[in-house]
Amino acid sequence: MNSRNRKPLMLLLVVFLAPFLTALLVLQLGWYQGGATNKGQLLAGLHYRSLAQPNPAERQWQLLYLLPSQCDASCEDRLTAMQKVLQALGRERERVNAVVFYYQQRPELAEILTEKGFLMARANDAVKSALTEQTLVIVDPLGQWVMGYGDVQGQNAQILQGKHLLADMRKLLKLSRVG
Repeated sequence: MNSRNRKPLMLLLVVFLAPFLTALLVLQLGWYQGGATNKGQLLAGLHYRSLAQPNPAERQWQLLYLLPSQCDASCEDRLTAMQKVLQALGRERERVNAVVFYYQQRPELAEILTEKGFLMARANDAVKSALTEQTLVIVDPLGQWVMGYGDVQGQNAQILQGKHLLADMRKLLKLSRVG
């Protein structure tokens, strides 16, 4: 084979192998950052059964929050954000329940929250420890804890977290046929 016939073959080989080798190099060196559209942190292995906790709203999507011993301004902002997320869901609202877990019984606050449309449930120790790491949690209709949102301070941070929660909730409801 002469050099004149070899040139197109080498050029063809380079054209097809260059993208493959480039992709391999990018993956091996860790330059590629996988795309994620969720704003919350994905949770794995948390389920009502694994936490030995009865599911307060079976076959419904849920937004969970653990009521602290003293409901300060941050607590009130979080509860307000949960209400606003539910309102913003519009017609999808009936698929979602806002569940407030409590560890210490507070009848005066429980009555107010129940009037505002929150479900109240007593938290066991496992749920209490799980909800101290994630302040707000989205639960699917089968009881799997799907996504968590950490503790943030300040009203602007609470508003931003509410927007993130709403975006993730809309996406999950759109993709889900359950609940």
